[in-house]
Amino acid sequence: MSSEMCEAEGGPRNLKKEMIICTESLKKFLITLGLTFFLTVPQFKHLVSIIIAAMQGGFDGKIKNVPELSMRKIHRTSVGKFLSKSPWPEKLVIRDYQDYVIARIRWQALVTGCPVYVILDDTCIEKTKPSSKAKRPIAGCCLHWSHLKKGIVYGHQLVGVPLVCGHLKLPYYLELYDKKVQSKIEMVTKVILGLPDFPTPVYVLGDSWYSARSVISAARFRGFHYIGALKTNRILYIKGGSKLGLPVGDYVKTLTKARVHLVTVGKQRYWVHRVNGHVKRLPQDGVILISWPESQLFQEKAMNVFFSTCKLPDEVILTTYTERWTIEIFFRDNKMQLEIDRYQIRSQGAITRFLYIIMIAYAYCSSLAEAQFLDGTLSAARKQARTEMKCQLVAWVYQQACASVSLPQVNEQLGLLA
Repeated sequence: MSSEMCEAEGGPRNLKKEMIICTESLKKFLITLGLTFFLTVPQFKHLVSIIIAAMQGGFDGKIKNVPELSMRKIHRTSVGKFLSKSPWPEKLVIRDYQDYVIARIRWQALVTGCPVYVILDDTCIEKTKPSSKAKRPIAGCCLHWSHLKKGIVYGHQLVGVPLVCGHLKLPYYLELYDKKVQSKIEMVTKVILGLPDFPTPVYVLGDSWYSARSVISAARFRGFHYIGALKTNRILYIKGGSKLGLPVGDYVKTLTKARVHLVTVGKQRYWVHRVNGHVKRLPQDGVILISWPESQLFQEKAMNVFFSTCKLPDEVILTTYTERWTIEIFFRDNKMQLEIDRYQIRSQGAITRFLYIIMIAYAYCSSLAEAQFLDGTLSAARKQARTEMKCQLVAWVYQQACASVSLPQVNEQLGLLA
């Protein structure tokens, strides 16, 4: 591969000779996504530059550092205009990216026989509330409830849906939540309905917010199972009991130790009670479980309630639900490694494009980890990517020396001279 450029082999065009750090693995990955068919040469280079910058240890989520971290002789405004004004079809890009994710997850399921998990959740991106005199505040920001801070914060909320099969974890959907356009329930319902069939069982996993009738109905319509948490104030209708129903907390007060049993989930043990009844506004043929840690039986603050459309043993349902923790790690890694919460982009459209590119960067790290037999963590994949980039940079400088290119010219090409 020529180290002088990121050349899109098999694409519709050749890229101009310009020093741009694009390793063999990144080049192949982007060609696999078919991005060279949607982007012009300058657009493709800007996308590569953002991904390269995201791999660097000094990346802080801000566009102003992209030229320096990607070692391109461009101005930061060029990258900003690529995100905000450049006419590239981001919807086609994300469509092809999602097709890639589906293909990889389907193949993983076919080869390993592992079930597929569709995990639903959201996270807050806190921003500083602008003054009333601010001329260009970040678009789309408003007040949201933060589970992490246990209070209201100002900023954006992202709805995410990663797909998981075995060791393979890929972001499939990541969008800004705009309450004026649609609810979070509507967002994830559309995602579920748009998913194809898989060769192994599919489990949709959600917290108490997403355990809504429309989400569960969408999963059932697609032939998927749903397992989710419920709030402890939900109304239970016990078989043979009062037609008025009663809250979960009141029902638990009628239980005795003889009506619960211990199950093992991972390395922990839990007391579990399977309710003989149904929850208001949810399917009546589902399974309702109430659980407590072994040392906290019947303690209100330690109680968890779950709903499942699949009639599996209690320990299997609870063990399956623990896969939902994957999305917490996904959001944490995106914030700590790819700095997805520190962007300072103003327009909502540009933020959406930035999120799409971060998803592509995450998936690139996943493919790199798989190819290099790494430990599967995002940090290990980014470290491997940086190593490859350094090797390519050294090779390029060596080629310039062999071609008798002067040192000032090399520095200028790398954007090291003012």
